[in-house]
Amino acid sequence: MSPITPGRRLSASLATAALAAGFAGTASAEAAPRVRAAAGVDAASITAARDAFRADLGGGTTAGANGSFGGLRREINWDGVPDVTASDPGRFPSNFFLARGAFFTTPGTGFLVSADDDTPADLDPDLVRFSSLNGTYSTAFAAFSPQRLFTPLDSRVTDVHFTLPATETPATTSGFGVVFTDVDTTGPTTLQLFDAGGVSLGSFTAPASAGNGGFSFVGVSFDAGERVSRARITTGDTAVTSTSSPNDGPGDIVVMDDFLYGEPQPVVAPPPPPPPPAADTTAPRVNLTGVPRKVDVEALKRGLRVGIRPNETSRLEVALLGSARRATITRSFNLTLASRKLGLSNAKRTVRLRPSRRLIGDAERFKVQLRVIATDQAGNRRTVTRKINVRP
Repeated sequence: MSPITPGRRLSASLATAALAAGFAGTASAEAAPRVRAAAGVDAASITAARDAFRADLGGGTTAGANGSFGGLRREINWDGVPDVTASDPGRFPSNFFLARGAFFTTPGTGFLVSADDDTPADLDPDLVRFSSLNGTYSTAFAAFSPQRLFTPLDSRVTDVHFTLPATETPATTSGFGVVFTDVDTTGPTTLQLFDAGGVSLGSFTAPASAGNGGFSFVGVSFDAGERVSRARITTGDTAVTSTSSPNDGPGDIVVMDDFLYGEPQPVVAPPPPPPPPAADTTAPRVNLTGVPRKVDVEALKRGLRVGIRPNETSRLEVALLGSARRATITRSFNLTLASRKLGLSNAKRTVRLRPSRRLIGDAERFKVQLRVIATDQAGNRRTVTRKINVRP
């Protein structure tokens, strides 16, 4: 596929599609990520970790077009990048590997892929491994899969965005790994992964390797539904500058070789939230048990015991009412003889209402009313009453 001219159009389409998918900013942390990391003085030191990461992504042994391995994973090793136009001294197009489902951005001035020793005769064939920028780089760095290496310029940060291969459609992958060369210090060189909502899935540190030309590898994959939309790589504590520098500075300057990642897949939008429940406008029903039609005065004074069960979670206000006009019991049930309040529950509850003997006085024949007010969580209220005849 011919590279598309990098610029605002592709960046805008990625951002717009991600926003249109409506992803919530919720971390995906269903399970711990599977991390493969290793470091050493030569390629063999990290090969086992690299191979284990390949298996984590699904395996695949036969390389196909555009770095594809059986639709399970993809790899970029930079060695297919053309001389001069896309590699040192030319600048690397950020969408060169769009056919493999990867697009790069940086806050720096661009990207550089190193030259190889087959550079055309009119250029110096010895300016490999970025030695065109700094003569010491040819020995400070080594190629894991010869010969080319990759770096951002004037920045330590590279963002890898995933797309459906050969399109600008945003995609996600099950994991991402990267080979580094010349990590002198454990800490500054990291790999941070993000989901489609921009939520971090974790930051992972590359281990240091001893001496010049060593290798470090970090590969992180997920198998519990988490999906990687973007990988942010931070290399060393000092950036490779776009201008030639005669001396190697004091900082830890790190560049990259192979990228490995799961086959990019379409972004799956989260299911829409369920519709809000319909407003509850129905008052609870109340079942009363143990309410007598008549009771003698002495039994009433000992307390009336009734069972109450609402059909839904409700608060209960239970009262035994009498009628008073001055100090005489009448028919209007305006005197509270006993009352109870019970909190939210839908269980059956038994209440004992013991009226005040002083309020009943010497009356022998009268009527009382049991009143139950049930209020559910939506505020709906139902009142249930029962009249009870009191006899000597």
